[in-house]
Amino acid sequence: MNLNFTSPFFLFGLLGISIPILIHLLTRRQQKHIRFSAVYLLFQSQKRSIKKSNPNRLLLLFLRCLGIALFSLALANPFFSLGDSEAFRNDSPASYVFILDDSFSMRSQVEEKTLFESATQFLSKLLTQIPEGSEFSLVLASNPARIDQDWMAQKGSFVKLTQSLQPSFQTTDMGRALEKAATLLKSSSNKEKNLIVLTDLDKNGWDKEVFSEIDNLPTVPLKVFDFSTLSVKNNLISVESVQSQQEFLARSRILKITTKVTNHSQARQRVPVSLILDKKTKKETLVDIQGGQTISKEFSIPLRNEDTILGEIKAGNDVLPIDDRRFFSHLPNQNIKVLVVDGDPGTISHQSESFYLERALNPFSVSVSHIDPTVSTLAELPLRQLSDFSVVILANVREFPIDYELELENYVLRGGALIFGMGDQVNPKYYNEKLGNLLPVTFEAVKNFDKTHLLFKSTEHPVMRAFSAKAIEEMKEIPFHSFFTIQARDKKKFKVANWFTNENPAVIETDSGKGKIILFLSSLDRQWNDFPIQPTFLPWIQRWTQYATRGLENVSHQDLLVGETFQQNIDRPDANWAVQTPGGNIHLALEEKGMIKFNKTQLPGIYTLFELPHESTQETLNKLPMGSQPIGTFTINVDTKESSPRKISEEDINTLLPDIKITINKPEPSAYKAASTEGMLLATPLLLLVAGILLLEGWMIRRE
Repeated sequence: MNLNFTSPFFLFGLLGISIPILIHLLTRRQQKHIRFSAVYLLFQSQKRSIKKSNPNRLLLLFLRCLGIALFSLALANPFFSLGDSEAFRNDSPASYVFILDDSFSMRSQVEEKTLFESATQFLSKLLTQIPEGSEFSLVLASNPARIDQDWMAQKGSFVKLTQSLQPSFQTTDMGRALEKAATLLKSSSNKEKNLIVLTDLDKNGWDKEVFSEIDNLPTVPLKVFDFSTLSVKNNLISVESVQSQQEFLARSRILKITTKVTNHSQARQRVPVSLILDKKTKKETLVDIQGGQTISKEFSIPLRNEDTILGEIKAGNDVLPIDDRRFFSHLPNQNIKVLVVDGDPGTISHQSESFYLERALNPFSVSVSHIDPTVSTLAELPLRQLSDFSVVILANVREFPIDYELELENYVLRGGALIFGMGDQVNPKYYNEKLGNLLPVTFEAVKNFDKTHLLFKSTEHPVMRAFSAKAIEEMKEIPFHSFFTIQARDKKKFKVANWFTNENPAVIETDSGKGKIILFLSSLDRQWNDFPIQPTFLPWIQRWTQYATRGLENVSHQDLLVGETFQQNIDRPDANWAVQTPGGNIHLALEEKGMIKFNKTQLPGIYTLFELPHESTQETLNKLPMGSQPIGTFTINVDTKESSPRKISEEDINTLLPDIKITINKPEPSAYKAASTEGMLLATPLLLLVAGILLLEGWMIRRE
């Protein structure tokens, strides 16, 4: 319990009490006793009158002194509090650190404005209560937390700064924000220090692991204003992910787009989910999502040309629109030129090594599979220019022409891909002696079995991700009768992509220079297995061919979160690059050791990467120069961890900050007034008492 004054200077007015006391003492009558018999009776009457008026003069003196005292107290603006007051107790300057939550959850709509706009307006009102001469600083709490404004004393400039701010698309990082605030408070020049947080208390922003790593935390009381109390409705729906996959099995090319949508509420929601391409709604459906559940929805569209697909998935329409949509892009598979070397051509076409391969790589036409195979015999191989092909498939080749292994080595080092298929024509001795620089293994012998099968220890390999569980089960039933066993070479590294059920490797892969080598240890025709006549052989060999050229990992498949750095290996070190953001701005991209890097990814949407003309040497760009070529796209989306409507409680905050006094208030006029005074204002009652004293004094004088 205490009494505080916001203007204690006026307490010097209490010295004014001495004025009526001095006047009273100086004007007090000195009675003289005169014995005069003729007027004895009159003297007795006067004496009684004087005795009666003496108490009135003392009462008037008391009232006048009390009036002056109360008037001085009223000017000092006192307020009464039952607890310890930590608010603005006087007009002495103080230091104020404001932590403003600018994460994307503060974009939640409340009537005609967002929570962030409400927070900045509230902050402007709060600043009017701060004594002149104080200093202010501002920390923004979105990831990465940062000091937006160091100490400044110009209140008007600080208000303009806060009013010009916009919320980001990042998640909350309250732990690091408090760390930044502690650094500011240590450097402040005033004895009195204040720390005020304006946030929606999104639980995602109070990471226990982050707080455990921070030693430098504030030591002053923490006052939190919870703006989530302004919102009647919570965030309901968010789009978690979007994946696109090209279908290879149909005559018409199909793009499948799979999205996951989460219901953050506890009630069942019936939500419209839309597929939007080039800003036009192409498909829309209604889905039912149980409370707290995530569902998957798939859309299919035909691919009619080679253009990149730019689109987004939109689900529902709630108070936080930004996480109701998710962007994606898809670059259709480009033509891949493949040279198939037939090591055992037969007089009957279907007995040739290349028969099933050629039809699997291009079952209908180039426009469908995007793979253009060319079949060559071993005798024709020296006449071929390997640089014309992205992939060379060596099917049951016994030996190569003299010194031709050097041509293959140079081809792979420059970025070409080799796929080896085994068979009865393969000479293991020749492979072991001549292809030691290409193959990471040596061949031992051919193992023959009545029956063995493929074993898929993992389906996370890029080639296998496209296959459904049903397709993989079908592949497991395919009988294999023969394959080569192998032994690893010293100091050679490789990966086993598939196994046989008898624990022998089925497919191995390795990188060499800029290229890739893939070794299938059984045959690619029907000689040693029944795989080529199965429906899954077509997508399997097509995806291995695309994987060998890194076609499964093109630029358009990169799905990054806001703030993450885009990186892409580009084999053109002398080129210049630029990125066009969703807002239409052009930025140069950095190139470092054959890798493009771009970190200005603060806006969700689709970004386009351009290769600039060689003569372009500008350091900044306002527009793309003539001759710029688009080479790919990548997408940036929000991190839906911030979408959860769960709030952190005061108890949980106290657990994270056990040594700090914390108060949580609602950003309402009553809470705002309490934050300004921390007690009951007494100035008005005191002034009313002064007015009453003046009226009483006037009445007494008039009566006397």
